[in-house]
Amino acid sequence: MNNIHKNWKEFIINEAGLNKIRQDMSDYDTAFITAFRGDITDKSVCVYIPPSEEELSERDKMGKRGESNKRNNKELSAFLLSQGYGIKNVQGSYIENFGSIDPEKIPREVKEASFFVANLKDDPHFFEEIINLGKRYCQDSVILVPKGEEGYIYGTNKGKYPGLDQKETVGKFMGGETGEFMSRKGGRPFVMKEDEETKTYEGLPGKQRQAAKLMAQRVDRQINEMHMVYNLNEADLPAYDNNGKVTLYHYAPVEGNEIEVDPAQFGKQRYSRREKERSTYPRSFFYVNLDQAESQVKQGKYLFSLDIPTNKLYSLKSDPDGLMKSIRHPTYGFRNDIEWTELFKAIHEDYLGAYYSTPSMDLVVLFEPVTANKMEKE
Repeated sequence: MNNIHKNWKEFIINEAGLNKIRQDMSDYDTAFITAFRGDITDKSVCVYIPPSEEELSERDKMGKRGESNKRNNKELSAFLLSQGYGIKNVQGSYIENFGSIDPEKIPREVKEASFFVANLKDDPHFFEEIINLGKRYCQDSVILVPKGEEGYIYGTNKGKYPGLDQKETVGKFMGGETGEFMSRKGGRPFVMKEDEETKTYEGLPGKQRQAAKLMAQRVDRQINEMHMVYNLNEADLPAYDNNGKVTLYHYAPVEGNEIEVDPAQFGKQRYSRREKERSTYPRSFFYVNLDQAESQVKQGKYLFSLDIPTNKLYSLKSDPDGLMKSIRHPTYGFRNDIEWTELFKAIHEDYLGAYYSTPSMDLVVLFEPVTANKMEKE
């Protein structure tokens, strides 16, 4: 949240919603997040700026932040609902100039719309998704509360506190009688007032579900671009280099000692079907880090590997030939099956494949058929 300060020691919510909040925190992983920003013109601490926001409108430059904040929060809620999470609207606020005796800095309450989010379907990537959203919307931090445990602040931009990817425990949830959700650290309170029942995607009317799905798809594309273009993961291609080569790993339900991995099979497996939405350009998929391999991919399959010269792979993170920069649309960024397809075609002219990251893994795609050998042990 953009205006959280230092730490959260006390959580107080009005009694009408107190038991519901407590029960959700006991039953599910939960989180607090908003897309509101105090100064929408200051992008200096953001880790990602969507192309559509790189040049603000004149209304934004004049301080008309309300429309942008409402639009961003609408997108955020659509994405959260589309993931199967339950959300509750809460009114957040913090006291600007709290404790000041300076007549020119009179304490005042600044309000922002926030969401209490419950991981109703036990998504194992819940906290990862919340962190990605905090980065997408340039929040100082988000609040993450593991089921039945103490919550913590997680930094999601390059601001001074808590710092990007830094976290600090905020203590156990506590109820109270004041009707407020308050934190005090350094003399500044943060207040949240519950005002609605929990919303779910299934509970939306049909047209609202369709609109939410479209908005969620846009946010999902932005998060993927954030990781692929802006190098949020630490490891770039050289981290996987071993004497001029990179070892690639591929799982397949084949008992033989070797297999041909052919891009002509692109789109026939579940993962590549999802990736086909990004681009229909044929390619095969390989892990470079087995610790990131999903259990559902490994189950019932054998592991194969091969070595590829590092200089035959194009890193989207370092973008050595400037292809990402030249192809990226100035307004829409990388659209599915438009700029992404143009990019893969351009890379294929001089390289065998490309290296990039998704929010959950580093991977390599190859544009040519290759032979991989079965590994004795993983």
